[in-house]
Amino acid sequence: MHFVRFIAAFLVYTVIDVGWNLSPIATSMYDRFYAESGNTALFDSFGKQPDTWGGAEFISLLVFLLLIAFANSYLAIEPAVKERSLRKAMQNSFVLGCAAYATYIVPIFLNLSTWPSILVPIDILIGGLLSLITSTAVTYVSLRRSES
Repeated sequence: MHFVRFIAAFLVYTVIDVGWNLSPIATSMYDRFYAESGNTALFDSFGKQPDTWGGAEFISLLVFLLLIAFANSYLAIEPAVKERSLRKAMQNSFVLGCAAYATYIVPIFLNLSTWPSILVPIDILIGGLLSLITSTAVTYVSLRRSES
């Protein structure tokens, strides 16, 4: 059953993460913040557009998605199922997501002079929310199924 919850966490996280990053809300928000910070030239030369990705980029993305699903499973979902506590999944996953996203956004902000500072708390919160949604959904379904 652990493996099923891990796969569920992987699928849920992948769908909401990709959905968020491709949504008009996210793309317009990021475009606006980059433009306001003067970061567009740096981002244009530094960033990789998805249509230019090759095997290394897809493998890197897959590794990230597998690791974040594993972390959500191991640190939030399984302890919550064991304790039969949806709240435990919510708390642990939010902290996990915030910490995971902080480890990438803070170094970027510190190293790129024109990186929009507003994106630091926004991206940290987004990471927390993505993990929260993932672990809450998977734990909720697991707890409901175990009641039947």
